[in-house]
Amino acid sequence: MNSTPAPKVSFTVNVCNSDAPYLEQTLRHMMRQLNFPFAERIATYDPGRQVGKYAERIQGSQSEVERILQRLLADKIIDRVDVVPWTEEEQHRILMKYFGDENIDLKDFSGAPIYQYLYAMDACGGDYIFHVDSDMLFYRQGERSWIHDGLDLLQRESRVVVATPQGGPPQARNWLERLTGRSFEPKPKSAWHHASFTSTRYFLMDASRFRTCLPLVQAKPGEPLENSLSHTFTRKGYQRWSMNGYTHWAIHPWRHDENYVRHLDDLIWAVENGIYPFRRTGFKWDMRTEGEHIQEWLAVLRKHGRGRG
Repeated sequence: MNSTPAPKVSFTVNVCNSDAPYLEQTLRHMMRQLNFPFAERIATYDPGRQVGKYAERIQGSQSEVERILQRLLADKIIDRVDVVPWTEEEQHRILMKYFGDENIDLKDFSGAPIYQYLYAMDACGGDYIFHVDSDMLFYRQGERSWIHDGLDLLQRESRVVVATPQGGPPQARNWLERLTGRSFEPKPKSAWHHASFTSTRYFLMDASRFRTCLPLVQAKPGEPLENSLSHTFTRKGYQRWSMNGYTHWAIHPWRHDENYVRHLDDLIWAVENGIYPFRRTGFKWDMRTEGEHIQEWLAVLRKHGRGRG
């Protein structure tokens, strides 16, 4: 009896010096929560100084990040570290391969990566690519990884190029839910829904379908890579689908501030255990920790015997 070989999935994460305060704890958390046998786990490191809005973050040093990556390699959390090359030859190769235009800006108007992300994805050898930012936190209900469900979807739906878990845990949506502290959100009728925008924060991508979308097309010069991905996928008839329900969700720190770094171990514990403030500020996929907003998270942590004042 012939058996179909399991699909090869590459894990890729981009790393820079400003990630140092949370990088190690977060990557260890990811591998616990994703709970998936990746064919390769690659950290792509850009040691250059951050610009634009990223220059405002707490900055670590190259030596600090290199020590973190060495520990992650030694503990087999990651398999390989690639350093982003800034040679003109490599920049030309990547921009021509993915945009067909060597004049595309290497970073967007805010300083966010374009070239670095594409270089990292280009180095992946899997049939599928799971790309993630280095600060994402994931909740998983039970042992089964959401990536298995994402693969099932991609293999079943020929026009889906990217799959993602739910963005954030439940959150009070109106005055009644804020008053009662409970959700009245109806149970979803299907496991997935079509999402019009493709964020670069995290996604599971069919690599061969992505290649059929090339070259990428910018809607506006200097735009973020995620805008170009969304615009191109729509033009080429491909879609991003996102999970419904809350058996799996992902959340992103809105700021990498002192509150976030100080309470990171407890915040990771909360996410892993499905604990969150139902009444909270901002979008449900953003973890707000700046200023007084950290108190929303500290309150639920204290209820469970965790958290520092």
